[in-house]
Amino acid sequence: MKTLIHHLKQFYIYSLMFASIGFVACEDENRQDMTPEIGEGEATPTITMYTPTTGGKSTSLTLYGTHFGTDLDNIRVTVNGVDAEVTGALGNIITANVQRGSGSGPVKVYIGQGEAAQELTYKTEFEYSQSPIVSTYIGSYVPSAKTEKKEGTLMEAVLWKPGSIAFDKEGALYIVEDDDRDIRIAKNNQVATFLRGDGTGGTVFRMMNIAFSSDGNTLFLSNDANASGNAHVATMPWSNDTHQYDAANLSAIWSVTPSLKNGVTNVGVHPVTGEIFSVAHGNAMIYKYDPEQNTMVATGVQLPDAEGKNAAKVKIRCILFDKAGTTVYMSSQEKDVIYKGDYDMSTGEFSNLHIWVGQYGQAGFTEGQGNEAKLEEPCQMDLDEEGNIYVAVRKKHRIAKITPDGMLTNYTGTGTSGTTDGPLDKAQFNHPEGVQFGPDGALYISDYWNHKIRKIEKD
Repeated sequence: MKTLIHHLKQFYIYSLMFASIGFVACEDENRQDMTPEIGEGEATPTITMYTPTTGGKSTSLTLYGTHFGTDLDNIRVTVNGVDAEVTGALGNIITANVQRGSGSGPVKVYIGQGEAAQELTYKTEFEYSQSPIVSTYIGSYVPSAKTEKKEGTLMEAVLWKPGSIAFDKEGALYIVEDDDRDIRIAKNNQVATFLRGDGTGGTVFRMMNIAFSSDGNTLFLSNDANASGNAHVATMPWSNDTHQYDAANLSAIWSVTPSLKNGVTNVGVHPVTGEIFSVAHGNAMIYKYDPEQNTMVATGVQLPDAEGKNAAKVKIRCILFDKAGTTVYMSSQEKDVIYKGDYDMSTGEFSNLHIWVGQYGQAGFTEGQGNEAKLEEPCQMDLDEEGNIYVAVRKKHRIAKITPDGMLTNYTGTGTSGTTDGPLDKAQFNHPEGVQFGPDGALYISDYWNHKIRKIEKD
């Protein structure tokens, strides 16, 4: 009897074992193979994680794993079944841009081509959002020293203290780097050095911002001679051969003026007349280019201080006209305010220049109307189609939005320095300086201490 019971127990155990094996086999048939068959001597691709896991159109995904390879032709990434634009591959990292209308769903990587392609699926699905999302456009790596900066794809490139930015007529992005005194160019998904400050023969060294002529055929470059260089404003022509500006023909149109000594941190071009303007740091005087003298000349108009007297040491970082050309805005990093005034194109005269938003010399960040608001080091600005101004508020790690009637609110940035991508209310910056709308309608931001270019785009 005991023997019979013993045999029955063994039969029961073996039956369970075979049933379990069958169950697992059936389950495996319905589960994706995360480690496809690899030929002899080949390494097996694996995946670990990707970031961010939420975003909208053009969100830049960084996908991590092993043995992806570096040949973009052999790499495919999909989000919810929609092909993403693969922009870079470093073997263990892939970057890819989410396409419009992808929707929420699994993120997959395909290594190889055709039927032989190996398919891998990330555990976490991508959450697609049509709300504006902050993503990293250039410089996913944060360097510890400027010796680490390098050229390469948008993912590979390492920037150093990017400041003002500008798009040329063909959509290339020019990035003015502080401290290292270089200008980089992002074009065709590649980042290269466009102009070295120490390679201009002494014309410029500490470049501050860039503006383009109305037809896009001339680049104007402001130079803070407090560092070095014998030009306040320099210029270079467009080259049809290289499809970019000819740095070899850099020349000064405003040589260093002994009375000003230093401190030209801006240059602006009128969108209708093509006139060129600059505001000197020391005396807050507006200067205008005179083609007959081939230099900038004083207009006699100075920006006011809080009491309506002539201001001084304003460090204007941006001169911005509205599309009609009848209103001008100027951001003062030093005095924490934004000026506004009128411009008469028929007479070429400025009038009604006043402190529009912020409190002169009173740093902080307070949302509000006009002079009720506070800013701390407003830098570059740009306008959207509705006439709203977006300004980089450097010391408060924010991008502020100002309506046409002067109401300032926080657009994005938590006010605490960080590198977080994502929704506008969660994204973080670290001393942003540059703000420009690109040809694609997205808002690009130079993130100074994060050494990155960030991007905000609506679906």
